[in-house]
Amino acid sequence: MDYRYARQSTGWIYLLLTPFIHVVYRLLFRKIYLHNRHGVKPKTPVLIAANHPTAFIDPIFFTTFFDPPVYNMTRGDIFSNPFFRKLLESCNMFPVFRQRDGYQGRYRNDEVFEFCKKKLLDRVAVNIFVEGEHHLDKRVLPLQKGIARIAFGTYKRHRLEDLQIVPVGCNYISGYRTRDEAKIIVGAPIFIKDYWSTYEQNPNLAINQLCRDTLKALKSICYDIHDKADDALAEQLLTLWRNNHPARHFPVVEHEAPRFWGEKALLDQLNKMPETEKHLLRERTTDYFTTLEKFGLKDEAITHPEHAKLEWLVLLVLAAPIALFGFMIGWPIRWLVYRVTKKSVKKKEFYTSVLMGMSVLVGGIYLAGMFITGLLTSTSWLVTLALLLPLLTWVSTFWKETLLRWKAASKARLHPERENLLSKRNAVRN
Repeated sequence: MDYRYARQSTGWIYLLLTPFIHVVYRLLFRKIYLHNRHGVKPKTPVLIAANHPTAFIDPIFFTTFFDPPVYNMTRGDIFSNPFFRKLLESCNMFPVFRQRDGYQGRYRNDEVFEFCKKKLLDRVAVNIFVEGEHHLDKRVLPLQKGIARIAFGTYKRHRLEDLQIVPVGCNYISGYRTRDEAKIIVGAPIFIKDYWSTYEQNPNLAINQLCRDTLKALKSICYDIHDKADDALAEQLLTLWRNNHPARHFPVVEHEAPRFWGEKALLDQLNKMPETEKHLLRERTTDYFTTLEKFGLKDEAITHPEHAKLEWLVLLVLAAPIALFGFMIGWPIRWLVYRVTKKSVKKKEFYTSVLMGMSVLVGGIYLAGMFITGLLTSTSWLVTLALLLPLLTWVSTFWKETLLRWKAASKARLHPERENLLSKRNAVRN
Protein backbone atom coordinates (compact mmCIF):
# COMPACT_ATOMS: atom_id res chain seq x y z
CA MET A 1 0.00 0.00 0.00
CA ASP A 2 1.17 3.51 -0.77
CA TYR A 3 1.27 5.24 2.62
CA ARG A 4 0.67 8.62 1.00
CA TYR A 5 -2.99 7.59 1.00
CA ALA A 6 -2.96 5.92 4.42
CA ARG A 7 -4.80 8.79 6.12
CA GLN A 8 -7.90 7.84 4.13
CA SER A 9 -8.14 4.61 6.12
CA THR A 10 -10.14 4.45 9.35
CA GLY A 11 -8.67 1.11 10.43
CA TRP A 12 -5.68 1.49 12.74
CA ILE A 13 -4.84 -2.25 12.76
CA TYR A 14 -4.96 -2.14 8.95
CA LEU A 15 -2.24 0.51 8.92
CA LEU A 16 -0.22 -1.09 11.70
CA LEU A 17 -0.06 -4.59 10.22
CA THR A 18 0.36 -3.82 6.51
CA PRO A 19 4.20 -3.65 6.57
CA PHE A 20 4.37 -6.85 8.62
CA ILE A 21 1.99 -8.66 6.25
CA HIS A 22 4.40 -7.94 3.37
CA VAL A 23 6.98 -10.06 5.20
CA VAL A 24 4.52 -12.79 6.20
CA TYR A 25 3.19 -13.22 2.65
CA ARG A 26 6.71 -13.60 1.29
CA LEU A 27 7.15 -16.50 3.71
CA LEU A 28 3.69 -17.97 3.16
CA PHE A 29 3.92 -17.95 -0.66
CA ARG A 30 6.66 -19.24 -2.91
CA LYS A 31 5.67 -16.81 -5.66
CA ILE A 32 3.29 -13.84 -5.86
CA TYR A 33 2.27 -12.39 -9.23
CA LEU A 34 0.53 -9.02 -9.25
CA HIS A 35 -0.70 -8.11 -12.71
CA ASN A 36 -1.79 -4.48 -13.19
CA ARG A 37 -2.08 -3.75 -9.46
CA HIS A 38 -2.19 -0.03 -10.23
CA GLY A 39 -5.49 -0.69 -12.01
CA VAL A 40 -7.09 -0.06 -8.60
CA LYS A 41 -6.41 3.64 -8.52
CA PRO A 42 -6.09 5.85 -5.44
CA LYS A 43 -8.45 8.76 -4.86
CA THR A 44 -10.98 7.07 -7.15
CA PRO A 45 -14.40 5.57 -6.32
CA VAL A 46 -13.69 1.90 -7.08
CA LEU A 47 -15.86 -1.15 -6.50
CA ILE A 48 -13.64 -4.22 -6.67
CA ALA A 49 -15.49 -7.26 -8.05
CA ALA A 50 -13.46 -10.29 -6.98
CA ASN A 51 -13.76 -14.04 -6.80
CA HIS A 52 -13.12 -15.62 -3.42
CA PRO A 53 -11.11 -18.86 -3.16
CA THR A 54 -9.95 -18.41 0.46
CA ALA A 55 -11.38 -16.87 3.62
CA PHE A 56 -9.01 -13.98 4.46
CA ILE A 57 -5.99 -14.45 2.20
CA ASP A 58 -7.73 -12.75 -0.77
CA PRO A 59 -8.85 -9.52 0.97
CA ILE A 60 -5.50 -9.13 2.72
CA PHE A 61 -3.79 -9.27 -0.68
CA PHE A 62 -5.88 -6.24 -1.67
CA THR A 63 -5.25 -4.31 1.53
CA THR A 64 -1.53 -5.04 1.42
CA PHE A 65 -0.61 -4.58 -2.24
CA PHE A 66 -3.14 -2.10 -3.66
CA ASP A 67 -2.35 1.59 -3.17
CA PRO A 68 -5.66 3.03 -1.93
CA PRO A 69 -7.16 1.86 1.36
CA VAL A 70 -9.47 -1.06 0.57
CA TYR A 71 -12.61 -1.84 2.59
CA ASN A 72 -13.63 -5.50 2.40
CA MET A 73 -17.20 -6.80 2.65
CA THR A 74 -17.30 -9.78 5.04
CA ARG A 75 -20.02 -12.22 6.13
CA GLY A 76 -22.05 -10.65 8.92
CA ASP A 77 -22.26 -13.55 11.38
CA ILE A 78 -18.64 -13.09 12.51
CA PHE A 79 -19.49 -9.49 13.53
CA SER A 80 -21.97 -10.65 16.20
CA ASN A 81 -19.32 -10.60 18.93
CA PRO A 82 -18.60 -6.94 19.92
CA PHE A 83 -14.87 -7.62 20.39
CA PHE A 84 -14.48 -9.25 16.98
CA ARG A 85 -16.60 -6.50 15.41
CA LYS A 86 -14.20 -3.83 16.65
CA LEU A 87 -11.24 -5.92 15.58
CA LEU A 88 -12.58 -6.50 12.06
CA GLU A 89 -13.64 -2.88 11.61
CA SER A 90 -10.10 -1.85 12.59
CA CYS A 91 -8.93 -4.01 9.69
CA ASN A 92 -11.18 -2.14 7.22
CA MET A 93 -13.80 -4.90 7.09
CA PHE A 94 -17.56 -4.40 7.14
CA PRO A 95 -20.43 -6.90 7.30
CA VAL A 96 -22.98 -8.14 4.81
CA PHE A 97 -26.00 -9.97 6.24
CA ARG A 98 -27.09 -12.96 4.17
CA GLN A 99 -30.38 -14.82 4.47
CA ARG A 100 -28.61 -18.19 4.40
CA ASP A 101 -26.71 -17.14 7.54
CA GLY A 102 -30.03 -16.64 9.35
CA TYR A 103 -30.57 -12.93 8.78
CA GLN A 104 -34.02 -11.77 7.74
CA GLY A 105 -35.09 -8.40 6.39
CA ARG A 106 -33.25 -5.94 4.21
CA TYR A 107 -32.82 -3.08 6.66
CA ARG A 108 -29.41 -4.27 7.85
CA ASN A 109 -28.06 -4.53 4.33
CA ASP A 110 -29.52 -1.13 3.52
CA GLU A 111 -27.13 0.18 6.17
CA VAL A 112 -24.29 -1.74 4.51
CA PHE A 113 -25.16 -0.24 1.12
CA GLU A 114 -25.11 3.22 2.66
CA PHE A 115 -21.68 2.49 4.14
CA CYS A 116 -20.41 1.51 0.68
CA LYS A 117 -21.84 4.64 -0.91
CA LYS A 118 -20.16 6.82 1.72
CA LYS A 119 -16.79 5.18 1.15
CA LEU A 120 -17.13 5.61 -2.61
CA LEU A 121 -17.95 9.27 -2.04
CA ASP A 122 -14.74 9.44 0.02
CA ARG A 123 -13.03 8.11 -3.13
CA VAL A 124 -11.56 4.91 -1.72
CA ALA A 125 -11.88 1.28 -2.85
CA VAL A 126 -14.62 -1.06 -1.66
CA ASN A 127 -14.17 -4.78 -2.29
CA ILE A 128 -17.17 -7.06 -2.79
CA PHE A 129 -16.73 -10.79 -3.34
CA VAL A 130 -19.38 -10.98 -5.99
CA GLU A 131 -19.91 -14.75 -5.96
CA GLY A 132 -21.37 -14.46 -2.46
CA GLU A 133 -19.25 -17.29 -1.01
CA HIS A 134 -15.71 -18.61 -0.90
CA HIS A 135 -14.69 -21.83 -2.68
CA LEU A 136 -11.53 -23.48 -3.99
CA ASP A 137 -12.99 -24.73 -7.28
CA LYS A 138 -11.20 -23.28 -10.29
CA ARG A 139 -14.32 -21.68 -11.72
CA VAL A 140 -16.29 -18.46 -11.32
CA LEU A 141 -19.79 -18.77 -9.87
CA PRO A 142 -22.76 -16.62 -10.96
CA LEU A 143 -22.58 -13.08 -9.64
CA GLN A 144 -24.81 -11.60 -6.93
CA LYS A 145 -26.50 -8.37 -7.99
CA GLY A 146 -25.60 -6.36 -4.90
CA ILE A 147 -22.56 -4.75 -6.51
CA ALA A 148 -24.66 -3.41 -9.40
CA ARG A 149 -27.29 -2.00 -7.03
CA ILE A 150 -24.61 -0.26 -4.97
CA ALA A 151 -23.00 1.13 -8.13
CA PHE A 152 -26.22 2.51 -9.61
CA GLY A 153 -27.46 3.77 -6.23
CA THR A 154 -24.23 5.69 -5.71
CA TYR A 155 -24.20 7.10 -9.23
CA LYS A 156 -27.85 8.14 -8.97
CA ARG A 157 -27.22 10.13 -5.81
CA HIS A 158 -23.77 11.59 -6.47
CA ARG A 159 -23.11 11.39 -10.25
CA LEU A 160 -19.48 10.30 -9.79
CA GLU A 161 -18.29 10.26 -13.39
CA ASP A 162 -15.27 8.08 -12.58
CA LEU A 163 -17.24 5.57 -10.50
CA GLN A 164 -16.09 2.17 -11.74
CA ILE A 165 -16.16 -1.55 -11.14
CA VAL A 166 -12.71 -3.16 -11.38
CA PRO A 167 -12.66 -6.98 -11.71
CA VAL A 168 -9.90 -8.72 -9.76
CA GLY A 169 -9.09 -12.42 -10.13
CA CYS A 170 -7.53 -14.39 -7.26
CA ASN A 171 -5.82 -17.55 -8.52
CA TYR A 172 -3.81 -20.14 -6.58
CA ILE A 173 -2.29 -23.53 -7.34
CA SER A 174 -4.09 -25.09 -4.37
CA GLY A 175 -5.39 -22.31 -2.12
CA TYR A 176 -4.98 -24.39 1.05
CA ARG A 177 -1.26 -25.14 1.26
CA THR A 178 1.72 -23.10 2.39
CA ARG A 179 4.35 -22.09 -0.15
CA ASP A 180 1.68 -21.78 -2.80
CA GLU A 181 1.69 -19.57 -5.91
CA ALA A 182 -0.68 -16.62 -5.96
CA LYS A 183 -1.69 -14.77 -9.12
CA ILE A 184 -3.70 -11.60 -8.49
CA ILE A 185 -4.93 -10.23 -11.83
CA VAL A 186 -6.53 -6.78 -12.08
CA GLY A 187 -8.76 -6.26 -15.11
CA ALA A 188 -9.90 -3.19 -16.99
CA PRO A 189 -12.37 -0.79 -15.29
CA ILE A 190 -16.08 -0.87 -16.13
CA PHE A 191 -17.55 2.64 -15.85
CA ILE A 192 -21.06 2.98 -14.42
CA LYS A 193 -21.81 6.07 -16.49
CA ASP A 194 -21.77 3.90 -19.62
CA TYR A 195 -24.86 2.04 -18.35
CA TRP A 196 -26.74 5.02 -16.93
CA SER A 197 -28.97 5.82 -19.90
CA THR A 198 -30.14 2.19 -19.96
CA TYR A 199 -30.72 2.30 -16.20
CA GLU A 200 -32.95 5.39 -16.50
CA GLN A 201 -35.16 3.57 -18.99
CA ASN A 202 -35.06 0.07 -17.48
CA PRO A 203 -33.19 -0.45 -14.16
CA ASN A 204 -33.47 -4.24 -14.19
CA LEU A 205 -32.10 -4.45 -17.72
CA ALA A 206 -29.13 -2.24 -16.79
CA ILE A 207 -28.40 -4.22 -13.62
CA ASN A 208 -28.46 -7.51 -15.53
CA GLN A 209 -26.26 -6.14 -18.30
CA LEU A 210 -23.71 -4.73 -15.83
CA CYS A 211 -23.61 -8.07 -13.98
CA ARG A 212 -23.14 -10.00 -17.25
CA ASP A 213 -20.30 -7.73 -18.33
CA THR A 214 -18.66 -7.93 -14.91
CA LEU A 215 -18.95 -11.72 -14.88
CA LYS A 216 -17.45 -11.96 -18.36
CA ALA A 217 -14.56 -9.69 -17.35
CA LEU A 218 -13.96 -11.66 -14.15
CA LYS A 219 -13.95 -15.00 -15.97
CA SER A 220 -11.30 -13.66 -18.34
CA ILE A 221 -8.85 -13.15 -15.42
CA CYS A 222 -9.68 -16.26 -13.35
CA TYR A 223 -9.19 -19.96 -13.71
CA ASP A 224 -12.54 -21.13 -15.06
CA ILE A 225 -13.07 -24.84 -15.78
CA HIS A 226 -16.52 -25.15 -17.31
CA ASP A 227 -17.19 -28.83 -16.54
CA LYS A 228 -16.62 -30.03 -12.97
CA ALA A 229 -15.87 -33.50 -14.37
CA ASP A 230 -12.71 -32.01 -15.91
CA ASP A 231 -11.26 -30.77 -12.59
CA ALA A 232 -8.84 -33.67 -12.06
CA LEU A 233 -7.68 -33.62 -15.68
CA ALA A 234 -7.18 -29.86 -15.54
CA GLU A 235 -5.01 -30.13 -12.42
CA GLN A 236 -2.83 -32.76 -14.08
CA LEU A 237 -2.43 -30.68 -17.24
CA LEU A 238 -1.60 -27.60 -15.18
CA THR A 239 1.08 -29.60 -13.34
CA LEU A 240 2.66 -30.61 -16.65
CA TRP A 241 2.50 -27.05 -17.98
CA ARG A 242 4.04 -25.55 -14.84
CA ASN A 243 6.92 -28.00 -14.89
CA ASN A 244 7.51 -27.14 -18.55
CA HIS A 245 7.57 -23.45 -17.57
CA PRO A 246 9.24 -23.31 -14.13
CA ALA A 247 8.92 -20.13 -12.10
CA ARG A 248 11.96 -18.09 -11.19
CA HIS A 249 12.97 -18.29 -7.54
CA PHE A 250 13.57 -14.53 -7.35
CA PRO A 251 12.07 -12.07 -6.94
CA VAL A 252 9.29 -13.52 -4.81
CA VAL A 253 6.89 -10.79 -5.95
CA GLU A 254 6.60 -10.06 -9.67
CA HIS A 255 4.42 -7.45 -11.34
CA GLU A 256 3.65 -9.41 -14.48
CA ALA A 257 1.95 -12.79 -14.68
CA PRO A 258 2.96 -14.65 -17.87
CA ARG A 259 2.52 -17.98 -16.08
CA PHE A 260 -1.14 -17.20 -15.41
CA TRP A 261 -1.88 -16.37 -19.03
CA GLY A 262 -0.26 -19.62 -20.15
CA GLU A 263 -2.33 -21.58 -17.63
CA LYS A 264 -5.46 -19.68 -18.62
CA ALA A 265 -4.89 -20.50 -22.30
CA LEU A 266 -4.50 -24.18 -21.42
CA LEU A 267 -7.80 -24.24 -19.50
CA ASP A 268 -9.60 -22.37 -22.28
CA GLN A 269 -8.33 -24.95 -24.75
CA LEU A 270 -9.55 -27.76 -22.48
CA ASN A 271 -13.00 -26.14 -22.26
CA LYS A 272 -13.30 -26.14 -26.06
CA MET A 273 -11.93 -29.65 -26.58
CA PRO A 274 -14.33 -32.26 -28.10
CA GLU A 275 -15.36 -34.98 -25.65
CA THR A 276 -13.74 -37.81 -27.65
CA GLU A 277 -10.40 -36.00 -27.70
CA LYS A 278 -10.77 -35.13 -24.02
CA HIS A 279 -11.47 -38.77 -23.16
CA LEU A 280 -8.25 -39.91 -24.86
CA LEU A 281 -6.27 -37.17 -23.11
CA ARG A 282 -7.75 -38.18 -19.76
CA GLU A 283 -6.68 -41.81 -20.29
CA ARG A 284 -3.11 -40.80 -21.12
CA THR A 285 -2.70 -38.39 -18.21
CA THR A 286 -4.21 -40.86 -15.76
CA ASP A 287 -1.85 -43.56 -17.00
CA TYR A 288 1.17 -41.27 -16.65
CA PHE A 289 0.35 -39.95 -13.17
CA THR A 290 -0.68 -43.39 -11.91
CA THR A 291 2.69 -44.76 -13.01
CA LEU A 292 4.48 -41.86 -11.32
CA GLU A 293 2.65 -42.57 -8.09
CA LYS A 294 3.41 -46.29 -8.35
CA PHE A 295 7.17 -45.59 -8.41
CA GLY A 296 7.04 -42.76 -5.87
CA LEU A 297 8.21 -40.16 -8.39
CA LYS A 298 7.17 -36.60 -9.25
CA ASP A 299 6.68 -35.01 -12.64
CA GLU A 300 8.96 -32.11 -11.74
CA ALA A 301 11.77 -34.54 -10.87
CA ILE A 302 11.32 -36.50 -14.09
CA THR A 303 11.48 -33.39 -16.28
CA HIS A 304 14.22 -31.50 -14.41
CA PRO A 305 17.21 -33.77 -13.74
CA GLU A 306 19.30 -30.60 -13.45
CA HIS A 307 17.83 -30.13 -9.96
CA ALA A 308 20.16 -32.96 -8.89
CA LYS A 309 23.32 -31.22 -10.12
CA LEU A 310 26.42 -31.08 -7.97
CA GLU A 311 26.10 -27.28 -7.71
CA TRP A 312 22.83 -27.62 -5.79
CA LEU A 313 24.40 -30.17 -3.43
CA VAL A 314 27.31 -27.82 -2.73
CA LEU A 315 24.87 -24.99 -2.01
CA LEU A 316 22.90 -27.24 0.35
CA VAL A 317 26.04 -28.21 2.26
CA LEU A 318 27.33 -24.64 2.54
CA ALA A 319 23.95 -23.22 3.61
CA ALA A 320 23.14 -26.06 6.03
CA PRO A 321 24.46 -24.33 9.22
CA ILE A 322 22.45 -21.16 8.54
CA ALA A 323 19.35 -23.15 7.60
CA LEU A 324 19.61 -25.31 10.72
CA PHE A 325 20.07 -22.26 12.92
CA GLY A 326 17.06 -20.57 11.30
CA PHE A 327 14.98 -23.72 11.76
CA MET A 328 15.86 -23.96 15.47
CA ILE A 329 15.15 -20.27 16.14
CA GLY A 330 11.78 -20.39 14.36
CA TRP A 331 10.75 -23.83 15.63
CA PRO A 332 8.60 -22.60 18.58
CA ILE A 333 6.55 -20.41 16.22
CA ARG A 334 6.05 -23.17 13.65
CA TRP A 335 5.19 -25.78 16.27
CA LEU A 336 2.49 -23.67 17.91
CA VAL A 337 1.07 -22.23 14.67
CA TYR A 338 0.74 -25.59 12.90
CA ARG A 339 -0.58 -27.33 16.00
CA VAL A 340 -3.36 -24.81 16.54
CA THR A 341 -4.21 -24.56 12.82
CA LYS A 342 -4.45 -28.31 12.24
CA LYS A 343 -6.54 -28.75 15.36
CA SER A 344 -8.98 -25.90 14.74
CA VAL A 345 -9.50 -25.76 10.95
CA LYS A 346 -12.13 -28.03 9.43
CA LYS A 347 -12.49 -26.49 5.95
CA LYS A 348 -9.66 -26.24 3.43
CA GLU A 349 -10.70 -22.71 2.49
CA PHE A 350 -9.77 -21.50 5.99
CA TYR A 351 -6.45 -23.31 6.39
CA THR A 352 -4.01 -20.73 5.02
CA SER A 353 -6.07 -17.87 6.49
CA VAL A 354 -5.86 -19.26 10.02
CA LEU A 355 -2.21 -20.20 9.48
CA MET A 356 -1.43 -16.66 8.33
CA GLY A 357 -3.35 -15.07 11.22
CA MET A 358 -1.64 -17.30 13.78
CA SER A 359 1.75 -16.58 12.22
CA VAL A 360 1.17 -12.83 12.49
CA LEU A 361 -0.02 -13.10 16.10
CA VAL A 362 2.48 -15.64 17.45
CA GLY A 363 5.37 -14.47 15.28
CA GLY A 364 4.74 -10.84 16.21
CA ILE A 365 4.73 -11.60 19.94
CA TYR A 366 7.82 -13.81 19.65
CA LEU A 367 9.77 -11.26 17.62
CA ALA A 368 8.67 -8.30 19.75
CA GLY A 369 9.54 -10.17 22.95
CA MET A 370 13.00 -10.98 21.64
CA PHE A 371 13.55 -7.41 20.43
CA ILE A 372 12.34 -5.71 23.63
CA THR A 373 14.29 -8.11 25.84
CA GLY A 374 17.40 -7.30 23.85
CA LEU A 375 16.86 -3.57 24.29
CA LEU A 376 16.11 -3.78 28.02
CA THR A 377 19.13 -5.97 28.71
CA SER A 378 21.41 -4.12 26.26
CA THR A 379 21.96 -7.44 24.45
CA SER A 380 22.78 -6.31 20.93
CA TRP A 381 22.97 -9.82 19.48
CA LEU A 382 19.39 -10.50 20.61
CA VAL A 383 18.17 -7.32 18.91
CA THR A 384 20.04 -8.31 15.74
CA LEU A 385 18.59 -11.82 15.90
CA ALA A 386 15.06 -10.43 16.18
CA LEU A 387 15.60 -8.28 13.09
CA LEU A 388 17.08 -11.21 11.16
CA LEU A 389 14.41 -13.73 12.22
CA PRO A 390 12.19 -13.38 9.09
CA LEU A 391 15.22 -13.78 6.80
CA LEU A 392 16.50 -16.81 8.72
CA THR A 393 13.03 -18.37 8.56
CA TRP A 394 12.93 -17.88 4.79
CA VAL A 395 16.45 -19.33 4.35
CA SER A 396 15.56 -22.47 6.33
CA THR A 397 12.34 -22.90 4.33
CA PHE A 398 14.08 -22.42 0.97
CA TRP A 399 16.86 -24.81 2.03
CA LYS A 400 14.34 -27.53 2.92
CA GLU A 401 12.50 -27.10 -0.41
CA THR A 402 15.78 -27.27 -2.32
CA LEU A 403 16.85 -30.41 -0.44
CA LEU A 404 13.56 -32.18 -1.19
CA ARG A 405 13.78 -31.15 -4.84
CA TRP A 406 17.39 -32.39 -5.08
CA LYS A 407 16.51 -35.76 -3.51
CA ALA A 408 13.47 -36.22 -5.80
CA ALA A 409 15.50 -35.35 -8.92
CA SER A 410 18.36 -37.64 -7.87
CA LYS A 411 15.94 -40.54 -7.47
CA ALA A 412 14.18 -39.83 -10.78
CA ARG A 413 17.39 -39.37 -12.77
CA LEU A 414 18.65 -42.84 -11.88
CA HIS A 415 15.29 -44.60 -12.02
CA PRO A 416 15.16 -47.46 -14.57
CA GLU A 417 11.65 -46.43 -15.71
CA ARG A 418 12.56 -42.81 -16.44
CA GLU A 419 12.65 -43.17 -20.24
CA ASN A 420 9.34 -45.04 -20.24
CA LEU A 421 7.80 -42.31 -18.11
CA LEU A 422 9.10 -39.59 -20.42
CA SER A 423 7.50 -41.44 -23.35
CA LYS A 424 4.14 -41.52 -21.52
CA ARG A 425 4.54 -37.82 -20.73
CA ASN A 426 5.26 -36.95 -24.37
CA ALA A 427 2.15 -38.91 -25.38
CA VAL A 428 0.10 -36.61 -23.15
CA ARG A 429 1.66 -33.49 -24.61
CA ASN A 430 1.09 -34.68 -28.18
